[in-house]
Amino acid sequence: MGFELAAIGGKDSMSGTFNELSVPPTLISFALGIGDKNHIVSSELKKSGNKLYLFSHVPLSDQMPNYAQLTSGYQIIHELVKQGKIASIKTIKDGGIATALSQMCFGNKLGASLSTDRSLMEFSVGSLLIEAKEVLDDTIFEFLGEVTADQKLIFESQKTEVSLDTLLASYQNTLEEIFPTKAEKADNPLAEKMNLNLNPENSLPKISCETPLVVMPIFPGTNCEYDTQSVFEAEGAKVDAFVFRNQKQSWIEESIDRFENGLKQAHILAIPGGFSAGDEPDGSAKFIVSILKNERIKTQIHALLDRGGLVLGICNGFQALIKSGLVTYGKICDLDESSPTLTHNKIHRHISQMATVKVVNDRSPWLKGMLGNTYTIPFSHGEGSLYAQGDALKTLIQNGQIATQYVDFNGNPSLEAPFNPNGSTFAIEGLVSPCGRIYGRMGHPERYQEGLLQNIPTSGYHNIFKNAVEFFTQPR
Repeated sequence: MGFELAAIGGKDSMSGTFNELSVPPTLISFALGIGDKNHIVSSELKKSGNKLYLFSHVPLSDQMPNYAQLTSGYQIIHELVKQGKIASIKTIKDGGIATALSQMCFGNKLGASLSTDRSLMEFSVGSLLIEAKEVLDDTIFEFLGEVTADQKLIFESQKTEVSLDTLLASYQNTLEEIFPTKAEKADNPLAEKMNLNLNPENSLPKISCETPLVVMPIFPGTNCEYDTQSVFEAEGAKVDAFVFRNQKQSWIEESIDRFENGLKQAHILAIPGGFSAGDEPDGSAKFIVSILKNERIKTQIHALLDRGGLVLGICNGFQALIKSGLVTYGKICDLDESSPTLTHNKIHRHISQMATVKVVNDRSPWLKGMLGNTYTIPFSHGEGSLYAQGDALKTLIQNGQIATQYVDFNGNPSLEAPFNPNGSTFAIEGLVSPCGRIYGRMGHPERYQEGLLQNIPTSGYHNIFKNAVEFFTQPR
């Protein structure tokens, strides 16, 4: 209200207790502002030699926010951002300047040297740490120091310095036992030589059309349907998206009819990500798999493939493709105990992070022309660790079905977190079917948009969707 911005959501915690603790009456809400994506800066330090400043919020005498000071100060800062004079900004919360500056240093492993007598641990809601490309003369800014190339924090007044490695280890290890970020060292191999020769694309019929039709069922728990529909439509496809309703037997039958009829006309089947039926009971995508194994749906998916169509499964969709047999064997079938599968992440909890993948086989319509390219994309899942051993793994390798792998900063396949976020065997992020027409992967390329992820310099658009549309629209 003080900023005259609309609240778009909130959580009322007006009362509550836990053991001997009482929760004070509280109302939490969130404000929404509209801005130009070109005038947004991230919080990590950008360049050695830049200046560090503090914008200090001074609360009113009753400790309420000083909205007049904040509004005026934020407007000045925003104008400097628009002029390109500010490189990064970080809000100051618990831990004060010291914690906020440490977090700014972590992103690009840049250090800082501070020459201030100000308290560095003081809690100061509304205050901002600012990295400027030049001297800021306005009196609302207090000079603190400079960004350095050394990977350490130097506190000149206190005659103290701390390495970033020490700070980062302390920051990450605080809750490691509760929310682990590291798994036991992987023991699966990476030395096998891969076959890069999938079955040729012309082994199946080719369909030509001006506007490919994508059928996209939205199952209970699906949450990536809007992004997936948007990226296909941006490339010129028509998307037939429908909700698969399951609360009544009659609704299930109607949804089966809807799915079957859509598949008869489709060029592409796309199963987006989410948490189908809450990923219960006992594992992810079981509800989707049960629908794919319905005889009518199974028949139409096989017919789609026989006439040269494509299939895509992302995250929850990939789980459905592998547990139905589609991506592993190229057809819907029952699995045995040796079949590749997707299981719980090695750190035994959900992950939500960016990771880099490399295209290691582009003999697929989805990946055509992308061999050797790397893409840093979002990941979010609890059961994304691909498990395959013995003959099953060798078959995937020999068939050339391993399409994308998790790689480290040097572009080498990795079994270790955070590069391989789930501990997948052979660093596998995505698989294609033996014919190459079916592609399943854990990453979310559909979540990329120009202007997002500005704090991830390597982020890019893995535009498999354009490839899929052009497979039908371009002469081959």
